[in-house]
Amino acid sequence: MEATFAPRLMQTDASMSGPVPRLATDADNAALLDLFGQVPMKGDLVLATQRSPDFFSLYRMQRVEPYVYVGDADAGLMGMCTALIRDGWLDGRVQKVGYLGDLRVRFDRSRAFPRFFGEYFEALCEESGCTQYYTSLLASNRAALNALTKPRKGRTKQPRYELLRPFTTVSVQLTWRPRRTTAVAVASATTDDLPAIVALLAEDHRQRPFGYRFDDGELEHRLAHWPGLRLDDVMVAKDARGSIVGVASLWNPAPVKRFEVRAYGGSMRWVKRGYDTAATVLRWPRLPDPGHEFRYAYLCNVSVKGDEVKVFRALLEEAYRRLHGTGLHFFSFDLGVDDPWWPATKGFMLQKLDFLLYAVTPASVPRTDWPKGRTGFEVALA
Repeated sequence: MEATFAPRLMQTDASMSGPVPRLATDADNAALLDLFGQVPMKGDLVLATQRSPDFFSLYRMQRVEPYVYVGDADAGLMGMCTALIRDGWLDGRVQKVGYLGDLRVRFDRSRAFPRFFGEYFEALCEESGCTQYYTSLLASNRAALNALTKPRKGRTKQPRYELLRPFTTVSVQLTWRPRRTTAVAVASATTDDLPAIVALLAEDHRQRPFGYRFDDGELEHRLAHWPGLRLDDVMVAKDARGSIVGVASLWNPAPVKRFEVRAYGGSMRWVKRGYDTAATVLRWPRLPDPGHEFRYAYLCNVSVKGDEVKVFRALLEEAYRRLHGTGLHFFSFDLGVDDPWWPATKGFMLQKLDFLLYAVTPASVPRTDWPKGRTGFEVALA
């Protein structure tokens, strides 16, 4: 599905005052890039997401229909948020699902956002025909959690948020020399492997809430449209009989998404100092100074038959071996708080960032009961 950014007619309340959200167009590219740069993610490590030169490229590479909302103000965009709608697996059948993300609001104008969210979310659901969404929120971002997930009097049609699962973005630091601890064979995929890879991913995602349509060309689309992703970047683990029992891809998102360091605060000041000292001695890549970007890759398109820990460990070790010495700082993936793969990370130098994954439905058709377990969430696309 090709991404389009033409404005769509939305029903709005004529009584609303102040900046009224609208759908973005390609003409908003420069303003959106500026907004992302001016509204960083804050914590002990302050990061700004960089999406230049084309803000919309992250959406164009996906099989989604994007709804990119912006709010105008005299000094530039007040804020933005995005809904990416696609066909996906939910409740054992294919239906429309959506991901809500890229929420950015300028601090001095943040109170205006909640006034519009419920009304526009209802309108989005009606126009798109999609009423079931998921979204990820930083676990330490109490302001966002309170603003979005807590019921408030006076908020018209406030969406219903239900926690799906806590998860952690795990970053494996590329430090020590790689070594193998498993005997599971891992190699690059070949064209002959594609049917078995697709079958493994398709069966896995069919069971996942918000799973992707790997049964309908999703992997082939990613290989064709994700910049830099090649078949050689797809790693397959095989058992003694040569059957594929695990798959994962390595993808560098630099053409569409990068993280620039704005500041190191709190404990991260000491982490950087100690890390850089070791890096100088042991020839690791030093952590970037403020104003510079992390260099990293994602471990994505991951599926392991039977959730075998030793197979996932073998994929991690192969990813580490391939990326070590390339100048990258780390590679990242996500694990649920109760994920059986956690033991496979033992022995790696890790950085962890905790998130909460929520299901979101409109107030008109709220849903409170959701399947448990691993979802179709792909941190590389968040």
